[in-house]
Amino acid sequence: MQRFPESDAKYAYSPAHASIGTVHPGEMFQVESVEGYSGYFRSPDDFNAESYAAAEAQKWAVVGPISVAGATAGDALAVTIHDVEITTPGVVTYGAYSRDIDPYEWWDDETAADVYPIENGLLRFDEHTHLPTRPLIGCLAVQPEEGEVNASLQGRYGGNLDCRELRAGATMILPVAHDGGGLYFGDCKALMGDSEIVGPPEVGALVTASARPIPRPPSLEWPRIETAHELMTIVSGKPLESAARQALRELLNWVCDDFDLPRAKAALLLAMVAHARIAQVSNSDYTSYCVAPRASFAPYRR
Repeated sequence: MQRFPESDAKYAYSPAHASIGTVHPGEMFQVESVEGYSGYFRSPDDFNAESYAAAEAQKWAVVGPISVAGATAGDALAVTIHDVEITTPGVVTYGAYSRDIDPYEWWDDETAADVYPIENGLLRFDEHTHLPTRPLIGCLAVQPEEGEVNASLQGRYGGNLDCRELRAGATMILPVAHDGGGLYFGDCKALMGDSEIVGPPEVGALVTASARPIPRPPSLEWPRIETAHELMTIVSGKPLESAARQALRELLNWVCDDFDLPRAKAALLLAMVAHARIAQVSNSDYTSYCVAPRASFAPYRR
């Protein structure tokens, strides 16, 4: 099995990056995802102004780009996540989260670090609480159509979406702008709730994935996620409510393409079964995703 090391990490997505290797359609491969703070905080005592500045300068490392044989511009890539194996403790930086300041400012109020041991699938929060891990991939992208984009950003190419459902068992569908696709992986978390108003535990991880080119669905404009039980569409933008509405529209377009339902009837069914959720409100553009159960549409399969 091919393994792409963390030494191939970049800090941007760009069509100018040379491919670090090629995988065949359906071939399983592994990617070493860099821990979000690049190992600067092995214990709380490691946090100081200098180490924090150094860690911030190397944040959002993504390994790639990885080419997929047969993927051509105008296609889509279906990227299946088979496993996300945590390889480091969970690391957070944090502040006071004062009640008298706007929570928007909490993100930049980082004055300390903590490290959470992880063993046997459990994160030790403190002596009272052990939480089951639910590892996810924060950044998954293809090379954007043009220009260099910092890895902290997101768009139609994917990127720093921070969606908690991008984990083992999920398949992300991304539009391809360049031959080979150019996949990047990074920013894994041990577990995360919706919104990322406060940072979750960053971890190093060994991601096992496969990818295959597929004809681009007619209505695919933003990334999609499929699981055994759910369909999801993900949109980034501001304001958040606009991203949420567009995510519902993306899902409605998908349903109308794949299922035998009149558009108005499909919209009404989504109104009854779909859920608008927040992936993150911490980045430059906020990300919303819309989720619907597959079972609701099974009777209408073409």
